[in-house]
Amino acid sequence: MEAVAHGVLLDFEHLTLLTVAMGLLISALIRTARGETLENENGYGKIRINSYGGVDLAAVIMLVAFYYLSFLSGPRDSGTPMMSLDLIVMNLVMNLLLVTIVLVTVQWVGGRDPVKLFGLKRVTFPQWLLWTGVGVLLATSLVLYLNAWVRTEWLEPVFGQMKEQQEVDSMKNTSDLGLKIGLIMSACIVAPIVEELVFRGYIYGVLKKFSSSLFAMIVAGALFAAVHLNLPALLPLWILAIVLTMSYELSGSLWVPIGIHAGFNTISIVFMLNGVGEGAP
Repeated sequence: MEAVAHGVLLDFEHLTLLTVAMGLLISALIRTARGETLENENGYGKIRINSYGGVDLAAVIMLVAFYYLSFLSGPRDSGTPMMSLDLIVMNLVMNLLLVTIVLVTVQWVGGRDPVKLFGLKRVTFPQWLLWTGVGVLLATSLVLYLNAWVRTEWLEPVFGQMKEQQEVDSMKNTSDLGLKIGLIMSACIVAPIVEELVFRGYIYGVLKKFSSSLFAMIVAGALFAAVHLNLPALLPLWILAIVLTMSYELSGSLWVPIGIHAGFNTISIVFMLNGVGEGAP
């Protein structure tokens, strides 16, 4: 059944990639027919995208290709290998590579200031706390409910008992304190910073420039959900991505979705370690 679930995820990934390609093409054709240009395009919301260009679209294609190749090498058998400190370090190195691609393209190639581009000084600390608190409450209630509902009502009647993500399974079953600390640090610090920079800050922003806010929010969220390689978490993570994108647009600062993401993961881990629910998707 794990192979079947992976096949469903692969079909979803292919459909998402096809949707991205068709959406970008249709948007370009519409702009051409109307005689419009992208020079001063900013779209709706507080996220400024007028400085993005062709080099950024090429970098996004590179990032998506990287995730797709990682997806193809994802788990296909019935077993779920335990995480190890070596795997955590390897994931950290890959995440640093992704962050480097984004920052090099933004600052060195494009000549832009990442602090201004991603609105890192746009909100004060009290504003950040308020945005993050509201966002964590909304994200936690929505995603944990959806995660349980999707499992019990949709997937388990078809696929039987579904396996959890590799990291979640390892967190629950390991007795290695060092590994557990590494997993917690990865989930609560590394993943929120890297994933928000890559998916919300860059992939969403560039796709918004070359299509529309709504289209970019939906397809970037779908890509974010698919790369986690977990069928029960697909819809919950898609909804989480939409909540994070909306918080980014409304606040104008990438620190807000980073804070919400970190808070959500932290609460999910606390619930999981105390036997409440299925844990973070």
